[in-house]
Amino acid sequence: MPNKRIFYASHAVGVNGTVVVGAQSVGLNTNFNLEQVFQLGRLAIYDNIATDPDVEITISKALDGYPTIWELATGGGSLVENANDQSEIVLAVDDETQDFVAAPHTAAVTMTGCYVSSLTYTFPVDGNLTEELVFVGSHKAVGGTVITPPANPNERVLRRQNVKIGDSTLPTMVSGRRLSQISISADLGREKMFALGQLAPFHRFVNFPLEITVSFDVISDGENANVLAGPSFDETSGECVGIDIQKEPIVIKLCDSDGIIAYTFDLGSGCSLQSVSYSGGDTGGGNVTETYTYITYNELTITG
Repeated sequence: MPNKRIFYASHAVGVNGTVVVGAQSVGLNTNFNLEQVFQLGRLAIYDNIATDPDVEITISKALDGYPTIWELATGGGSLVENANDQSEIVLAVDDETQDFVAAPHTAAVTMTGCYVSSLTYTFPVDGNLTEELVFVGSHKAVGGTVITPPANPNERVLRRQNVKIGDSTLPTMVSGRRLSQISISADLGREKMFALGQLAPFHRFVNFPLEITVSFDVISDGENANVLAGPSFDETSGECVGIDIQKEPIVIKLCDSDGIIAYTFDLGSGCSLQSVSYSGGDTGGGNVTETYTYITYNELTITG
C-alpha cells in the first residue's frame, strides 16, 4: 500500500555518509530566485528568469554523546578553519509502516556541495540540549542512501544536569549564579561568487570577521544587587571618559552520565559583554530573568 503520510519514523537524514543519530527534525527549502524582465511598450512580463537555485537544509538533533552535525559536516574543530568545508546531505523516506528506515528507500534526495550557513546550540533548564545547523547549496538530485539509525544507542540524551558548570569557564557576571539557559549561535553570512559560463556559484564565502554570540539566562533572586541587570557605570559625558568592557574567556563543557566530558565549546578569551536585559516578574506569576549576551569574533571550537 502506498504511503499516506511521512512522520518521524519514516524519514532519516545523513551527512557525508553517516546518519545523524538523535536527529529531531529536518527541513528542506528550494528557491529558484526568479528575476523578472520587462520590455518597453508592453505591460505584460517579457521573461521570468531562474537566475540560480538555492537549496537550504535545516537539521536539528538532541545532543547525546554521538557526533554533532558540525562534526559530521566538517570533522569538528574550529569554525574558521572549517568554514569552507562542503558536505553531502541525503534525506531518505521509507514506508510509513516500517519499523525503521533502511535501503533501498521508497524515495531519497541528495544535496551536494552544501556549506554550513548558521549554527545554534541551546542548553535549556527544561528539555533536551540541542544543536541546529542550516546548510546552503545549489545542487539537488533524486537518489541516495541513509544508514539505519541505531536501535539501542549506548549514549543518552543530555539534559540540564549534563552541563558541567564546575569544569566550564564562565564570565564574571554569571559565574556562581543559577543559570536557566545558555545559547551559542553564529551566522556565517554566506555570499555567492559566480564566473561566466557557469550558472551555479563556484564558491560561497564567509564575510569575516565572523561574529559568535553566547547568551546566559540567569534566575534573578535579588541577592546580587551589585550585578542586578548588569554592571553599573557613571555618566560618560566628560572628556576622556569611557567605559572599559573587559574581555573574558568562555568555555562550556557538557558531560555524559558518567561525568566524562562529551562536548566542549571553546569561545576563546576575547568575549565581551554586549547587552544585559531584565524581564519577567509580571502579575502572571513569572520569575524575573536576567539575560547576559556576550560576543566574540572568529573564536569557536567545538570538540566531542
